[in-house]
Amino acid sequence: MPAAVAVPERGTRVRVPFGERVLTGVVVGAPDGAGVAGPLRDILEVLDDEPVCPPELLATAERVADRFFASTGEVLKSALPARLPAKGAVRYRITDRGALAAASAAPEERAILDRLARGEALRVLDLPSGGGARRQVLRALEERGWVRTAGSARRSVRRRDLAYEAAPRRGEPADRALGRSPRGRAALAWLSALGRPASAEEIRAATGAGKTVLDGLVSRELVRAFELERPSGGVAAAPAASRFASTPAQGAAIAPIVAAVRERRYFPALLEGVTGSGKTEVYLQAIRAALDAGRGAIWLVPEIALTPVFARELARQFPRDAAVLHSALSERERAEAWDRVRAGVARAVIGPRSAVFAPVRDPGLFVIDEEHDASYKQRESPRYDAREAAALRSRACDAALVFGSATPSVEALNAAHHGRLAHLRLPERIAARALPSVTLVDLRRETARPEEKGVPLFSGALVVRLREVFARGEQAILLQPRRGYAPFLLCRDCGHDFRCRQCSVARTVHDRGRTLLCHYCGERMTRPVGCPDCGGGVLEAIGAGTERVADRFAEAFPGVPHAILDRDAARRPGGVAGVVDAMQRGEVACLIGTQMVAKGHDFPGVTAVGVLSADSLLHFPDFRAAEKTFQLLAQVAGRAGRGDSPGTVHVQTFHPSHPAIRRAAEHDVEGFAAAELEFRRTFFYPPFSELAAILVSAEERGKAEEAAAALGRALAAEKAVRLSGPAPAPLERLQGRWRFQILLRAPDRRAVLAALEAAVPERAPAGVQIAVDVDPQDLL
Repeated sequence: MPAAVAVPERGTRVRVPFGERVLTGVVVGAPDGAGVAGPLRDILEVLDDEPVCPPELLATAERVADRFFASTGEVLKSALPARLPAKGAVRYRITDRGALAAASAAPEERAILDRLARGEALRVLDLPSGGGARRQVLRALEERGWVRTAGSARRSVRRRDLAYEAAPRRGEPADRALGRSPRGRAALAWLSALGRPASAEEIRAATGAGKTVLDGLVSRELVRAFELERPSGGVAAAPAASRFASTPAQGAAIAPIVAAVRERRYFPALLEGVTGSGKTEVYLQAIRAALDAGRGAIWLVPEIALTPVFARELARQFPRDAAVLHSALSERERAEAWDRVRAGVARAVIGPRSAVFAPVRDPGLFVIDEEHDASYKQRESPRYDAREAAALRSRACDAALVFGSATPSVEALNAAHHGRLAHLRLPERIAARALPSVTLVDLRRETARPEEKGVPLFSGALVVRLREVFARGEQAILLQPRRGYAPFLLCRDCGHDFRCRQCSVARTVHDRGRTLLCHYCGERMTRPVGCPDCGGGVLEAIGAGTERVADRFAEAFPGVPHAILDRDAARRPGGVAGVVDAMQRGEVACLIGTQMVAKGHDFPGVTAVGVLSADSLLHFPDFRAAEKTFQLLAQVAGRAGRGDSPGTVHVQTFHPSHPAIRRAAEHDVEGFAAAELEFRRTFFYPPFSELAAILVSAEERGKAEEAAAALGRALAAEKAVRLSGPAPAPLERLQGRWRFQILLRAPDRRAVLAALEAAVPERAPAGVQIAVDVDPQDLL
């Protein structure tokens, strides 16, 4: 290491030569080379004044890497923002005050000011003096306003949000001005009782009144509207929130969590609450306790789409402490949020999976909302699970750990049954609202239209129910698990299904039938006029995705406003948040979507839910297929009846007697879990075993098969594990690569990791890739 470079601390970023490139790395060990395999390289530059990755977080990254057969470097790369500014790479400019004061400055200050006076923005390393002394002088100059970092004078762009408050009455009585608007009356009464301004989302959640109703109240001068400012990249600064009155069940759940936070005691708990039971309020009270105790909190949500809704609530409760971290932020916004958290300015962080690595100081609480959701497991390297990462970190920090769900994973329920998690329950909805009634519609008894090929899209009972709902001005949700227009295009003459050239799957029909798209590699083609195999001209889109459902909905319910919420919505103007907000405001009467419509949304106006195809997940080659089906049906059913009007759910299925579907219709979490756990015990699946999946791939099928066979032989020598495979993966070819799969099962994680360490080569054969997924959440 060059003599001019100070010995860096653990967690500090450095720049090092790597072949002909210069790369950025994070210091994880002593620089003397002890225990290091391979050549050592000089550090060219230390990028940070203090560790960008605090010691506690660095230790968590190392433990996560060990648990998931990954490298610490991979975990750190996933955890840190890609473009986090380097303290040593920050560029400085001289200010007008600095230019005027240069003549009277001390010699070491004048040397820097004279260098900056040439008009350039320069890095610290380009300035006179050296080492720590130079940085101390710069800090002193910056404090006096004689220099500034380049770009720091930019004014932040500000966005605006509306808030509302009851207006004092002058003139005609409110009753006469309200007319015949029950939701207007409810909104005005609620605002008058509240005694403070409230956001549109709060009013919608409390009364069901959307933007149209509120605009009407404003025009009648019954309510005043005003704007709230927020900085770009921040969270809306809403009015301060009053503390809510918890129900007895909420109070019983909150008490042990708060006690653990205050006593600095590791406390893992499962918060099982039916949909609409007030789990969010429990989270917020626990976060308040952590902040009041001088500690921090991290709140994980499964989808980026859910982050804005909950982030606004977090900012409303804790306006000075809230921060958002997720990959949809710009690189600059994410880096700024990271720095706010690392500096201790923001102590409450919300975000999806990667937010588990937020550098919160002294974290006292970790909340994993919708803990059953498979999206907490990262599918690309490093394949870590944020739920387990949170458990590792909370144990090390003596923090409370809350797993929340209406449909907990069978692993979490099993842990609670055996005392490894405290089992906290919210058995009823807020205000004793009833759970929705569920009707199973047997599609075998429904008549399909000719173009539906025996699979009815809308059953008669569902159509009748939707007409009732829309006639009353209420809202509905329709779940169709497939996006696009149709799952595939078929030649009726020869059976050609237009499979992707790179993947062993059919292309999905998109753009109302005009485009064929592979969802795995992105290969796209325009729908052909004729079949490339036989020349036939009878090409038919088979099945229905969300686009086709929307077309059929518009045909069946003309004039009823609807919107689609699926992965494609993120690419449309306004994105997912725009669709959700439109539904919240009442501008959309029916939300049509994939699994995304089931994830945590609170739409008080929704009184009907229709599941168009409940069987789609049942046939997946995955031991969790039944569990995923149960959770999806129970979660989407829970979107109905969360306001004052009761809800109904119609579940369309060809298998009405299947246990997962029947138990979901009965809201029977315990009954389903008991049967599922017995199945898992019989076949030695988690939670009664630890599982790892190894995927061996290559562009040549023979090469992939040969490498998988060699790896299988090496693993067979490890007697502590049970081996399945190698065999072709369920999706045998993806993105031009042939794939073979090997499954390992053992009674504990140590045995699985030891077998992997002994058998998986450090370097795969030329042209072969070996991917290891410890505790996989799907086996496709």
